[in-house]
Amino acid sequence: MKVSAEQVRSSPGRRLRLQVDEPVPSGAEDVPFVAPVRGEVEMCALGGRLRLRGRFSTEAELACGRCLRGFRAELAAEVDEWYDPELGPTEEVPVEDGVLVMPLTDPEVDVTEVARQHLLLALPSVPLCRPDCAGLCPHCGADRNTDPCTCAARPVDPRWQILQNVLGGLP
Repeated sequence: MKVSAEQVRSSPGRRLRLQVDEPVPSGAEDVPFVAPVRGEVEMCALGGRLRLRGRFSTEAELACGRCLRGFRAELAAEVDEWYDPELGPTEEVPVEDGVLVMPLTDPEVDVTEVARQHLLLALPSVPLCRPDCAGLCPHCGADRNTDPCTCAARPVDPRWQILQNVLGGLP
């Protein structure tokens, strides 16, 4: 979904509100969005600049960081971006009051692309299928969530003994 920047800029103070509900490809091969991106966005002109604010959500297919099992997770992102049509595409992007101001190089703002980027940034660094996921056995590779592992505990490397003493023993 694209929004005409001129339509908003021609009426300073005007607020354009849009509902988003459309399938969006994630662009990331290993993290497909499996539900439509939904949300609402508001664009307004303030002092010659455009401000885009909104919230988006979708579901993504992720791989658990412990057991490698695939699962679906809800992703949500908030957007607050500023665009300045006076900045050229090669100009340095100023940061004012902690806000990133980007050049407006096209006559339209691609809201779908903004949503896609922010939802990808909302991905957890280590996705877990559930908080108590036991993961895989480092020795035999068994999924400890479904298969009890019969591997014997290996002795701890003596170089870690000092850390064990400081922490009161490792679990």
